[in-house]
Amino acid sequence: MKFRFRIPAILVALSGSALAAGWSHDADVSASVNGHSFKHVHVTADGCKLAFEILFDAPDKGYSDPKNKVRNYHLFQAKVQFAKGGQAVESKVFGNPAPGERVYRFEHDTGSSCWAKDKNTVAKLDVIGCRGRGCDVGTYQ
Repeated sequence: MKFRFRIPAILVALSGSALAAGWSHDADVSASVNGHSFKHVHVTADGCKLAFEILFDAPDKGYSDPKNKVRNYHLFQAKVQFAKGGQAVESKVFGNPAPGERVYRFEHDTGSSCWAKDKNTVAKLDVIGCRGRGCDVGTYQ
C-alpha cells in the first residue's frame, strides 16, 4: 500500500519565500532641500538587490510660481548610507512636478560582491537638488 502525502501549495510557497526573504529596514531621517522635507527611508533586500522607498513632503510654495513655470519643477538625487561596511547607494536624478506627500522608489543591484545579502541598517540620507527641469543638482558635500 502506497501512502501519498500532499503538501498544500500555499505551504510550499510560504516556506520558499521565507527562505529567500532577505531583510528590510525602516529609518526616520531628516534632510531638507529647497523646502522639501525628506523624512523616511524603507529598504528591502532580496538576494543581491536592494529596493528603496524615500518619503518626502514637497511644499506648495515650491510649485506655485505663475510667472516662471520652469521653476515649478524640482530635481533631486539621494544617497543612502549604511551603518555597516561603509556602503552607500546613490539614486539616479529624479524629478518632482507637484506639492504634497511624495514617494520616490528605486532599485540597486549590488553585483558580484552581493553585499546586500548581509543585513544592514540605514545610517544617513543625503539629498541634493535644484529647481527647474534642466538644472544641475550639484555634488554631495
